[in-house]
Amino acid sequence: MSTHSRGAALAALLLSAACASGGQQPGGTAPAHAALTGARVYVPNQSDATVSVVDAATGRLIATVDLKAAGFTADSKPHSIVAEPDGSAWYVSLIGGNAVARFDRDNHLTGQIAMETPGMLSLDHVHDRLYASRSMGAVNAPSSIGVIRRSDMKLLDELDVILPRPHAIAADTVTGRVYVAGLGDNRIATITPDEHVTLTTLEGPLNAYVTFALSPDGRTLAASTQLTARLLGLDVTTGTPKLLGSASVLPFGYQIAYSPDGRGVWLGDQRSGAVTEVSTATWTVAAVIRDSAFSEPHGVVVSPDSRTVYVSSHGPETAAVPVTAADTMHGGMHAGMNAPRAGGTLAFIDARTDKVTRVIPVGRYAAGMGLGGVR
Repeated sequence: MSTHSRGAALAALLLSAACASGGQQPGGTAPAHAALTGARVYVPNQSDATVSVVDAATGRLIATVDLKAAGFTADSKPHSIVAEPDGSAWYVSLIGGNAVARFDRDNHLTGQIAMETPGMLSLDHVHDRLYASRSMGAVNAPSSIGVIRRSDMKLLDELDVILPRPHAIAADTVTGRVYVAGLGDNRIATITPDEHVTLTTLEGPLNAYVTFALSPDGRTLAASTQLTARLLGLDVTTGTPKLLGSASVLPFGYQIAYSPDGRGVWLGDQRSGAVTEVSTATWTVAAVIRDSAFSEPHGVVVSPDSRTVYVSSHGPETAAVPVTAADTMHGGMHAGMNAPRAGGTLAFIDARTDKVTRVIPVGRYAAGMGLGGVR
């Protein structure tokens, strides 16, 4: 989950103000807005070892990148993608390939680093850093994150954050701070640019933090949780997380995204087949959207004008897989990672009407998406 600088957030707001309002086009398709010209949505298809590259304005499938052709295995399991704001490159974590890879805008491999079971990614393009947590499926994952210099894809450090199974991660491009949390306790690590780690514990039942997203002004951190079915809002103005509020949401929230206007946080409810918007003014649910396209919704990104929400879904299982003891630790969700399934989808939601306006077929087990080329 990458964050833009506050200057980029302001630019997005200006773009939003400059865009003329437009309704839905005939045939149920969303209009192409100037704010999205050149922008691309990158969808990792975890079960296919491919990445779908989609035009963010028109929904046209630009390319399907076969990771096997780039030298990775059929079991590389692309999981999380972040992209440069200018669209010059995109990065993907490969759970099964034990690597983080960089591709250019023409989808050519331009660098990679080796890392055990990388999970979520967060990009700080201002400070030339890319951060990688660990996969949820790695029960005995190291208590460290990868610190990567993005310009030459050099692994600078595997920084110990003293947290069991670190997964949720977000980098602030203004302060250079990084926030990390794990699945095993309620502590949140704040990392300064000089790699000093401070831990803060939130009281209450075990949350099992899944993903983080920073507000456009960098003052608030939103967190999805696996075990408590809540979306948390945390004040991080000083770098020490303090609870502002929480909204009860449907199980099981995965990737979350702030709208660039700062008014809402969007998340897919993976187990519930729905997408939820939470108001950041009150930390209450503003909308719950249901559609037949949402088959285990996973990834969420929002356009720079806050008008379009993109949601990836795994696709329906075509055969059941028994739940093991290890799967139980994840609420049973990881049994489905290896289940035979049909193709996934990328859905476009009009944030003004809360309606799905377009559905695009992608690969199997479509996971954590990235959005690039938005400036």
